[in-house]
Amino acid sequence: MSNQMMTLKKLAELSNFSVSTVSKALADNPEISTKTKNKIKKLADFYNYKPNITAKNLKERKTRTIGVIIPNILAHFFAKVLSGIEKEATEKGYNIITCISDESFEKEVKSVEMLANGSVDGFIISISKETFLKENFKHFQKAIDKGLPISMFDRVTEKVYCDKVVINDFESSYLATEKLIKCGCENIVFVTPIHDTSVGSDRVRGYEKALENGLKKKEESKVLIIDDYQEFTHNFTKFLKENKVDGIVAADELSGIYTMNLVIGAGLKVPEDISVIGFTDGILAGNSNPPLTTIDQRALELGKIAACNIINRLEDNQKETIQYETTVLETYLIERGSTDFK
Repeated sequence: MSNQMMTLKKLAELSNFSVSTVSKALADNPEISTKTKNKIKKLADFYNYKPNITAKNLKERKTRTIGVIIPNILAHFFAKVLSGIEKEATEKGYNIITCISDESFEKEVKSVEMLANGSVDGFIISISKETFLKENFKHFQKAIDKGLPISMFDRVTEKVYCDKVVINDFESSYLATEKLIKCGCENIVFVTPIHDTSVGSDRVRGYEKALENGLKKKEESKVLIIDDYQEFTHNFTKFLKENKVDGIVAADELSGIYTMNLVIGAGLKVPEDISVIGFTDGILAGNSNPPLTTIDQRALELGKIAACNIINRLEDNQKETIQYETTVLETYLIERGSTDFK
């Protein structure tokens, strides 16, 4: 008899037990004696019986699938988080379906609505830029109201009541700026393409607070926003000519490397003339010239914790009564050639 033909019903016929008894024995139900369990399991192994997971899930009204919605798959940070999510989900017997919002509110809403229509048991989400701009989080609440829990990571909002996992963005940016100040930098600018997200806002605040506390003379903060990289190239090159700059803190990996290249292109040296610090320990940061000093965002751990949070919700019968938690991970600075802290 082939594997494909073996069913629970046929296994019951072969063992001379009821379908219910066979099912309970294979599930190690305490109602069934050890002797009967052993007999049925031995027969199941002989015929290489595999349970019909689809049928089981339909009966339990579960898909054992988690919807993951991220803003950008090209960023090393999100790719690494996704790897952590997939690893944890697989170990716990779950599948994932990944959607990319591409920083679009409309795409994010459509992804949630599509997956919430019976495709997944819950969501892991990092919010898009446009959703923050619109301050519209109703699509998340609708999913939760349908019984689909959400676990947010990195970009989160207090307006949605759910589990969250983040890094200490404010403190990380504060400490990076403080590090530059202690090494003699007096004219530090902050460069960001994510100013309108929760993490972007926290990183700007950390930078500004460090300037306020660390510089002897009153130095106004200079936050340079990147909406378009081509336009930023012209504006930043002009800014370097008109302003004295000796330190740069960038809100992410790409903006850090991009800005560093513009500094070098303007005939200045990194780190001799200008020191640069970015966020995310990605492939680009380690292989730029010079290699970029970065704040490690612990992306893999963020992903694992976000997955663990949602799976715990899905598998706990008391999930609606358990208090939601926000996990904050500490970060650390990886010193490379774009800074000289000697």
